Amino acid sequence: METKDVYVKNKYPVTVEGMTITAYMAFHKDLQKPAADCDDTYAKLAYDGIKENWEEAGFKVDIRVVDIKDKRPHVNILPAKVSQTSYVMSRWYRWGWGLFRCSLHPESFMLNWSLKNPGNIHLNIRRYRTKGHFKRMAAHEFGHVLGLGDAYAANYRFYYEAPGTKNYMMNRNVRVSEEEVQMVLKAHKTGKMQYFPMEVSLKRFFKGLVKH
Repeated sequence: METKDVYVKNKYPVTVEGMTITAYMAFHKDLQKPAADCDDTYAKLAYDGIKENWEEAGFKVDIRVVDIKDKRPHVNILPAKVSQTSYVMSRWYRWGWGLFRCSLHPESFMLNWSLKNPGNIHLNIRRYRTKGHFKRMAAHEFGHVLGLGDAYAANYRFYYEAPGTKNYMMNRNVRVSEEEVQMVLKAHKTGKMQYFPMEVSLKRFFKGLVKH
């Protein structure tokens, strides 16, 4: 993975034109360190994981690596510090009011997604398992940057798993499905984040809290 000298003045950090994804990304210095079980850096594994998994689904993925201080719109890939998991999050000044843009959908509270502000990726390198797992995890988080919500039974989804999504990237990091491809295309056509079905149940929510 090499940093590219890209002097094109891009409008958005990530664009989807047809089946071509162009992403300007900057990797934090902590991700430039070698991973635990191989000579590749965390940044290289994330880069490869994004390209491999989304290209397998039919996209052409052009990742243009820039310096983290670059003034052009880009997605920062950072080490996760406030959670034991990986996540995508908007900058603090965008928190909260995304709820009013997304019909009070709970996933929009800290990820107030838009084409101009798709969020930054935070990868948990402290709980690294294997390079395969890390690559799929990076591909999952990139799905959020592309405008997809989660499909698994997270607490902010009231512990509700979207039906028929067990083998989806946005559920168990398995593979990018055709439905997810179509959701990405719709997100970039409408400028609105695409969410999987969710059922609100306080009973299920409190039962999930006790279990987890």
